[in-house]
Amino acid sequence: MIERGRAATLTHTVTSADLASAHAQGAGERYPDVLSTPALLSLIERACAETLRDAVGDGQLSVGVTTHLNHLAPTPLGAEVSATATFRDLEGALYWFDIVASDAGGPVGTASHARAIVERSAIEARAAKRRRTE
Repeated sequence: MIERGRAATLTHTVTSADLASAHAQGAGERYPDVLSTPALLSLIERACAETLRDAVGDGQLSVGVTTHLNHLAPTPLGAEVSATATFRDLEGALYWFDIVASDAGGPVGTASHARAIVERSAIEARAAKRRRTE
């Protein structure tokens, strides 16, 4: 078990692959050249996983279960964005975190996120069963 208040911060420089505009796939689909919400979520999840690192045993990993995310401000290409995840509490099998993400201009996002520690082989076996056979 990790102690309440334990925190980890990850920093990432926004690349073209992180931009909302990189997600456009259909004709006429347009998004701004700013950090996408999926890229922000990825950084948030990684910061939470880093906080949990010492609690994860051999053959295990942590997986995201639920997230409540507020994306508050745009972050431009080339800017550094940081996410600090702080462990709040263990509720059943869920490890809950509070997260603040910021760039040079201030806060860009807040979130609460829950992760579970699972056996890697078990979750991958469950995923394989979901594959459609043709």
